[in-house]
Amino acid sequence: MIEARVTLEGSTYRADLAAGIDLALPVDFNGRNPSFYDLPQPRLTAVEGGGFVGDTARGGSCNCSTLELTPHGSMTHTESAAHLDRNEATIAEAAPNQLLVCQLVSVQTELFSDGNESYNGFEAAEDWIVSAAALQANWPTLPGVQSLVIRTLPDKGKARRDYGQQPAPYLSHEAIELIVARGVDHLVLDLPSLDRHEDGGTLPNHRIFWQLPKGGRAAAHQRTLTELALVPQGIPDGLYLLDLQVPRMLCDAAPSRPLLFSLELER
Repeated sequence: MIEARVTLEGSTYRADLAAGIDLALPVDFNGRNPSFYDLPQPRLTAVEGGGFVGDTARGGSCNCSTLELTPHGSMTHTESAAHLDRNEATIAEAAPNQLLVCQLVSVQTELFSDGNESYNGFEAAEDWIVSAAALQANWPTLPGVQSLVIRTLPDKGKARRDYGQQPAPYLSHEAIELIVARGVDHLVLDLPSLDRHEDGGTLPNHRIFWQLPKGGRAAAHQRTLTELALVPQGIPDGLYLLDLQVPRMLCDAAPSRPLLFSLELER
């Protein structure tokens, strides 16, 4: 066992760093991954040239492949504010380099028409949303929390869902405003986007989260957003450490592997 101890509000918690819980979808180059916006699926192609074939199944001396990835469409990925503005920090610059105190919260989605929360005018009565009211009811206040993982319910079928055929839930403006107000800098979702599939091209919730256009506090631009995560059904809501593993890519988004480590109160 490799232990870490965290003190919050005078209480000490312990985590076993050898018992990580993986929230990343596997990237399957030979099968079906989730599909969002009909973006290209991952591809793996053997390198060829000068008599070399990077495929041992075809007689090559080793496997050497070119990977083609579109992170926003088919895999767990983490974004920086550069997703909206190339002048903002890249994901390599914004990704945290330390473990984060994190809460996992499960939220039942609800029909947009059943509440009185808002979106940007592209919403429909039959849309499913994560509301601020539902989020607040299931999210205990705890000072010192830096990150939030939201598991939406029901949570079946997300690993291979075609979101063009079955549109995903999204967050109301009030829900993302609550997240910002509670000081969350690193948000992890099991949805393909904070925003509605068709939002007029404005990505309003992304802009609220990063406080763009400019005018928000500078630290907000260092926030990260992870989408298309998958939370195992068996793990309970509660307090965790989050290791947000992101490759050092100088771009707006990269495939990522969020790991959770359960925090247990020492007695």
